[in-house]
Amino acid sequence: MLDKFRKVRFNLFIVMCLMVILSACSSGSSEVSESSSGKESNGKSELTKVTQVTNWFAEAEHGGQYAALQQGFYEEAGLDMKIQSGGPQVSGIQLVASGKVEFAMAHADEVLMARAQGIPIVAIAAPLQVNPIAFMSHTENKLNQIEDLSGKTTYILPGQPFWNYILNTHDVKNVKEIAYTGSMANFVADKTAYTQGYVTNEAYSLGQEGIDFTSMLIADATGYNPYACMLITTEDQIKDNPEMVQAYVEASLKGWEYYKDNYEEVNPFLQEYNPDATLEWFTFGAKTSKDLIWTGDALEHGVGYMSLERWETLYEQMVDGKLLEAPLDVNAAFTTEFLK
Repeated sequence: MLDKFRKVRFNLFIVMCLMVILSACSSGSSEVSESSSGKESNGKSELTKVTQVTNWFAEAEHGGQYAALQQGFYEEAGLDMKIQSGGPQVSGIQLVASGKVEFAMAHADEVLMARAQGIPIVAIAAPLQVNPIAFMSHTENKLNQIEDLSGKTTYILPGQPFWNYILNTHDVKNVKEIAYTGSMANFVADKTAYTQGYVTNEAYSLGQEGIDFTSMLIADATGYNPYACMLITTEDQIKDNPEMVQAYVEASLKGWEYYKDNYEEVNPFLQEYNPDATLEWFTFGAKTSKDLIWTGDALEHGVGYMSLERWETLYEQMVDGKLLEAPLDVNAAFTTEFLK
């Protein structure tokens, strides 16, 4: 009986030893896996926390990024993505330059002006090939050419690069310039006035009010056409985290391809980030944006494409418009290495 008890104790001792050994092996294996491949103990890839800030409240011009978030494209790319809405008091360029966010949005002329001030931001994709900014006029007082602005009341958001370019390169004189606040009420009341606006935004509001109006894209009227709603980051992010930047660009552009034909599915998700907007407004913006995104070089090279020729033309226009002083390394302002 005693021998049998000792035998049982010995067998238990052997089992316990084996359990300790197996446990140690398992623990060692887990540590190697986490340190060498970035895996969590549950076997799932560890996501990299990333924040991007848009250049305004959620709208159709951001549809691709929100589609990428909703459809899980960022997560598939290994990113734990947070989208932070912009607004009148939010500078995406400052936030990304300070390292508070990894990615932001800006127009191409804003990128060049920032770099002229020594801010090392870089454009990594350009979803909107055509800038949506336009002049709007009452049909009975249609704006036929930029020079027609002379002597007329015109609502302009202060500090707009396109306006400085026009004043310095076109025969536009004695404009009664009034600060545009985002409200169209004064323009609606004055049928002789002109106003700036986005064909994806203000055009919808005027249509809803039944206003008979026309729009003239600044790009068509003057040739001044900076890429719009660009995805930007910093030189350091590109240098230190190229794989993260690549993942972000690929997932974002995948989102844009999805949003193109599935905006009605994505727009309710967009609305969650901008509840004051209507689904009809998002739909209008999505439809209007198609002609601004899938056009020009993007038809051949894909959404987000940028060319050196476009950047050099913009730079020359900004110098002519006294927005920049030469010299500036345009090549350093953008990269196409992540557009694969």
